[in-house]
Amino acid sequence: MPDSETTPGRDLPGEEVLTLAETAAYLRVPEPAILELVAKKALPAQQVGGEWRFLKRAVVEWLRFGPHPCHECRMFPFWEELFQALESRILGRVLTPERPSAKLGSKQAVLKHFGVFQDDADVEEELAGIRARREAAEE
Repeated sequence: MPDSETTPGRDLPGEEVLTLAETAAYLRVPEPAILELVAKKALPAQQVGGEWRFLKRAVVEWLRFGPHPCHECRMFPFWEELFQALESRILGRVLTPERPSAKLGSKQAVLKHFGVFQDDADVEEELAGIRARREAAEE
């Protein structure tokens, strides 16, 4: 094995690990300020052997996006609704037993192929409108 892979203290590229003192120096703030952020769970850190360690990449992301970037998503409440709708749609398809095969070209076959219309209440109206437009175009 190459020496760089076995030497303790060597970090993977982009995964540099900082001590409390190094993090404080990097951010140019006193160590107690860093410990206060860690206590509030605002700055990501792990305690290893009684000492704090920080991923430099996580510290940089914290600087860029703030302490809780997922909270920024709350500015867009439609995301939660969208994900819930997708989840129920997917689960509905997975948990619904397979229907018997429909005759090719039948309404059931079309609905199965274009399943998004399957539970729409106005499907009959839409189909009637399509038929009427097709008949009008043929005349």
